[in-house]
Amino acid sequence: MAQTPAKRGSVENSPGSGENNAPATLRRSGRARKPPPLLYGDDVDADSRPSASTSPTVALQPAGPSRRNPKRKAAPEVFDVPENLLEASLGPWEQDEQDEWPSWTEMESDPAFFNGILGLLGVRGAKSEELFSVDEDSLASLPAPVYGLVFLYEYIEEESPSSTEASTGLWFANQTTHSACATIAMFNIIMNAEGLALGEKLRRFKQQSIDLAPPLRGNLITNSAWIRVAHNSFARRLDLLNAALSLHNDVDDDKKPKRAKSSSARHKKKKPPTDAAYHFIAFVPVGRTVWQLDGLEAKPLRIDDFDEEQHWTSVARPVIEARMMQYETEQLSFNLLALCGDHLASIRRDLAINIRCIEELDSRWRNSPGWLDLDTGDGNLKEYQLEPEDVKILSDGTPELLDFYKTVCAVLVQVTEALEHRQRLWEDQTHIRTAYTAELALQDQKTANAPGRKKDHTPAIHEWVKRLVDHGVLAQLHEEAQLHSQL
Repeated sequence: MAQTPAKRGSVENSPGSGENNAPATLRRSGRARKPPPLLYGDDVDADSRPSASTSPTVALQPAGPSRRNPKRKAAPEVFDVPENLLEASLGPWEQDEQDEWPSWTEMESDPAFFNGILGLLGVRGAKSEELFSVDEDSLASLPAPVYGLVFLYEYIEEESPSSTEASTGLWFANQTTHSACATIAMFNIIMNAEGLALGEKLRRFKQQSIDLAPPLRGNLITNSAWIRVAHNSFARRLDLLNAALSLHNDVDDDKKPKRAKSSSARHKKKKPPTDAAYHFIAFVPVGRTVWQLDGLEAKPLRIDDFDEEQHWTSVARPVIEARMMQYETEQLSFNLLALCGDHLASIRRDLAINIRCIEELDSRWRNSPGWLDLDTGDGNLKEYQLEPEDVKILSDGTPELLDFYKTVCAVLVQVTEALEHRQRLWEDQTHIRTAYTAELALQDQKTANAPGRKKDHTPAIHEWVKRLVDHGVLAQLHEEAQLHSQL
């Protein structure tokens, strides 16, 4: 489930980011289960879960065997609460302490947070963008390619039809831990995205999970410490404490006797009676078919096929609009993000093609009389998040490179003409680098407030209040308030 974010401009009064929101503490589906046997190599970090003797935090020990139904949960039985709970809760982070937390915090629907987490996971050349409308023009304005849509809505437990059709080639993971729906939705997109550049850990994760069933894929995500740390990268101490407390409340709920529900009650929609809970799901194209991937459902839901003249989002749009209209009378909030191509990725591609053309000219004319030994521009590629091998990978087979071969390398030209062409390429490269710097500054401006989400002023406030108590200031203020109330 996802945290109820502060209101900001979004789809149909959809939630955005908010720094002071308290996480919802009601019961939800898709809870933590016993982790599977550690058979998945380096991606599964069994030592990252704290023990009762080493961590001041809540130690979670799953009990009982894992269950087949991803909507059911296996609750921990033991909670090791330290005696100095207040001091441990409000104190500053210790070194590597955050990495040891087993909890997953609720995530706010803010593209800056999603982009930060995508970067930590190792996704390159893609970013999330917020959509303020689901109309055709808004979807068409997204940078290509559009890898998937992440839809956030106020969660109401209901019976949902699952696809019974074959989903060959589709990667789908169930949500098997509390508050991980945002990361599950992202993984259900990036594992299916064609042509998306993945880091080494993500590539290894995809190879390890490709033959697993959806519940085991979800468990693999749950037990991969590096994924959990990325998910919690914008969390503060109180966020993690609230996540553990919410799970503790679920354990108490499970211990209460349950009354059998009638058949009609099981099929009736239920709106949470207290704080609103939000849930992320994904829409993604695989081949020529659009799928709805909800980690709380046992199977993916096939939406429809699309042809070459259609953009796949035209198939997903009516489904999203219908869901909005279905709950319109209840005044629920929605938010829609798109995982799409990055403008920086497009500029990197142009830079790679430019450098490749210059290298081809130098290779062809280097031994000719009068040719100058000049810089190709490949000496500072890391500033543009490029590696030397990326120059060849990004430029191979591109129309620009093929046209270059036809017009320059395939004809007999003089050295002076080749040098003039090289000079034009170098001037173009200067413009490309300037455009990259400008786009990078624009993106930095959009994400400038994201690091502030990590700042936790609670320890400082707690220490300040303690000092006021030690100096008798609070007692004096209390006495003055009492006297004032008696007047």
